[in-house]
Amino acid sequence: MSINWYPGHMKKTKETISENLKIVDLVIEVLDARIPVSSKNPDILEIAKHKKRLTILNKMDLADERDILNWKNYLISNKISDYVLAISAENGKNLNEMKKIIDEIYKIKLEKVKKRGLIKTEVRAMIVGIPNVGKSKLINKLARKTKARVGDKPGFTKGKQWVKASATLELLDTPGVLWPRFDDPKVGYSLAITGSIKDDILPIEEVASVFIDRLKSLHKLDLIANAYNLEEDINVKENFEIFNLLEKRLGILKKEENDYNKIAKVILRDYRSGKIGKFCLETV
Repeated sequence: MSINWYPGHMKKTKETISENLKIVDLVIEVLDARIPVSSKNPDILEIAKHKKRLTILNKMDLADERDILNWKNYLISNKISDYVLAISAENGKNLNEMKKIIDEIYKIKLEKVKKRGLIKTEVRAMIVGIPNVGKSKLINKLARKTKARVGDKPGFTKGKQWVKASATLELLDTPGVLWPRFDDPKVGYSLAITGSIKDDILPIEEVASVFIDRLKSLHKLDLIANAYNLEEDINVKENFEIFNLLEKRLGILKKEENDYNKIAKVILRDYRSGKIGKFCLETV
């Protein structure tokens, strides 16, 4: 499977990122802690290779702590990022730790400008990431007010915007940007499962079925049974049989045979909200 989609505004955003790198001190890449590989734009590492990089594993409240720790160690040891921090932009968890990292970068920059006779400076940081990963929510938390518009639909942020987060920090928010195509089916499905691409890009019943397959491979299928109080052993069931059990349990009537659209939407909605469980779809 190769998913080809590259809206015009995403091409423009990539150009904006490249153009503004010369004036920023730090590139903050926000990843989804549940899918650190699939939510990482491979272009960013090359584009920002000469800048300090802070990787944010957002939505830590929806992921497993042990998996997050493994990812942090992996990203640092492989020199993919200079700093790695897990946060929840939704509830503000660990934002103080993020401010400590930015303060460290500020002090280094201040020492440099003092040598040129200046007494004031600020850290300029560019925030990048795929759609719906929480960039605008993060900016709003840092600025302690709603300065960047926030939505729960992929691609909500429109155009670049500078936000004065504090006396020593300016943030450049950019719209979510994806790469032109996904040659690896796993990447495309991971983005679809977590809601980073719109639900009409791939057949939603197919996405939900792949999600069930992921649970099987992670040995976490019991999370489905627990979330919906299923009494039968679903570990021995085919995916369509699990869908049928869920339809009966939730009282969802399908329009025709093999129509699993409604149950697929419920499963994905409940996973994205954490109802089914808090775990990573990708592990290291």
